[in-house]
Amino acid sequence: MAIIEWNPAFSMGAPALDGQHRRLIELANDILLAVRSGKEPRRIAACFSKIREHTVYHFADEEEFMRTVGYPEWKAHALEHENLRKLVRHHQDKLFREGTVREKDIMAFLKALLVDHVIYSDLGVKRYLDDRNIRNSEAPAA
Repeated sequence: MAIIEWNPAFSMGAPALDGQHRRLIELANDILLAVRSGKEPRRIAACFSKIREHTVYHFADEEEFMRTVGYPEWKAHALEHENLRKLVRHHQDKLFREGTVREKDIMAFLKALLVDHVIYSDLGVKRYLDDRNIRNSEAPAA
């Protein structure tokens, strides 16, 4: 049962990146469900490992895409990615040290990753593409 659902309004206009965003939402659901259902720390840690691995290549693909289409804010966006990578590591480290994570902390993390970043920051790229009439078929694959 998904807690967070993909919405076409989240689309950046680049099919490969949109697919990666859908996967990110799946991983976010996995981690949230693991925390909510009281899974053992090792299961939650496995979820964090998957989300960390996914963000590493997704952020690299997204940054390359932004450079390719000439998005002027790509450097600031890349800095957001670095901060999100640090946030993932922080929660992994906290789970390792304390053996648990609070749902409240996970919700704040997922808000930063999905709402603040994917919905607000990434859609800035879509606005840039739309303003220049670059259509999905013209945008380079990530």
